[in-house]
Amino acid sequence: FVLKQLPETATQDEVVTALQELNNDAAVHGILPLMPMPKHIDTEALIDMLDPKKDIDGLTTYNIGLVTAGKGGFAPCTAKACMAILNHYNIPLEGKHVVVVGRSQVIGKPVALMALAAHGTVTMCHSRTSDLVEQVKRGDIVIAAAGRAHMITANMIKPGAVVIDVGINELDGKTVGDVDYDAVKDIASAITPVPGGVGSVTTTMMLEAVYEAYHA
Repeated sequence: FVLKQLPETATQDEVVTALQELNNDAAVHGILPLMPMPKHIDTEALIDMLDPKKDIDGLTTYNIGLVTAGKGGFAPCTAKACMAILNHYNIPLEGKHVVVVGRSQVIGKPVALMALAAHGTVTMCHSRTSDLVEQVKRGDIVIAAAGRAHMITANMIKPGAVVIDVGINELDGKTVGDVDYDAVKDIASAITPVPGGVGSVTTTMMLEAVYEAYHA
């Protein structure tokens, strides 16, 4: 791999130049801009300059459009990881009520679309959902991706539900998910831990995307 590490004081033009060098390098098949960037950098402008064929984490509008239309494209790797976990453990989505908590462009929205494509019935919730407890409680499969520590509590999970915890938060000096794992683990039929759950699989999805980009 090639690491393009710029100082925090780098200008927009300097970051653009570094990105264009990778875009134009035929030996580079995948590019992963690390976020967040310094506040003076226009991240959206950079993403729009990223070669969609090398956009292995599905950040560009082009790839998001393909995923939305169900026409392929690189999907965000964290969303792919959620689906890969369900597939690995033979947990079907067809006919199931899938509740997604979180509406971000990189997790919530794409994983909801993927669940819909797998014939799940999808409800999208977020921090402003007025009846969040009741909505989440309806889920056969709950995907928590709101970015709030222990936002999903035991009273929100119905017995036997499958819980995918995408959150990575710091609480009392520990890394925890969006789900109160200790309180929910005996209620759910299956639950992913944090750390060591979705994040680990996301890395694998990233490598898979690089492989696909190489052979494209």
